Amino acid sequence: MAFMERIEQPDTDGELVVVRLLRHYRGVHDRDEGGGALASLVALGQKLRLPPAGSVALASVFQLTEAVLGRSLVTECCCSCDYSADERAVICLLGARLPCIAGTGTVEIPHGLPGALAWAILSVRSLCGTILSLPARPLPVGDPGCPFHHPAGA
Repeated sequence: MAFMERIEQPDTDGELVVVRLLRHYRGVHDRDEGGGALASLVALGQKLRLPPAGSVALASVFQLTEAVLGRSLVTECCCSCDYSADERAVICLLGARLPCIAGTGTVEIPHGLPGALAWAILSVRSLCGTILSLPARPLPVGDPGCPFHHPAGA
């Protein structure tokens, strides 16, 4: 009689890792913990098997995305199984084909990206690529051109 081995779920799922780090990032910044914010993000990243530099690169993507949008990223609560529009957009951004020339667009990113944000995304891919392995996802049909949620009044 042969025994069947249990199939284990992979240790990390790239989307879940990105969302956990984004929610932690937002929570720390909402509490305004200042100096320890990056250290706590790196510590969480290490628990999720990301290299410290990868967590720092993700923090840069989050900060630069907020700077480009001119607002904070909106996340679901830490225990939610659902993703907010901004969380889905960050996942798309990290998996999207980047423009060959800074400031130009692609099908995935029609409005283009500032050079610093594009470099931060490339850094995340270089440092965490095999760990996160985020597949490229096309934007939904009928998308207004930017996958980021625009809160009422913004």
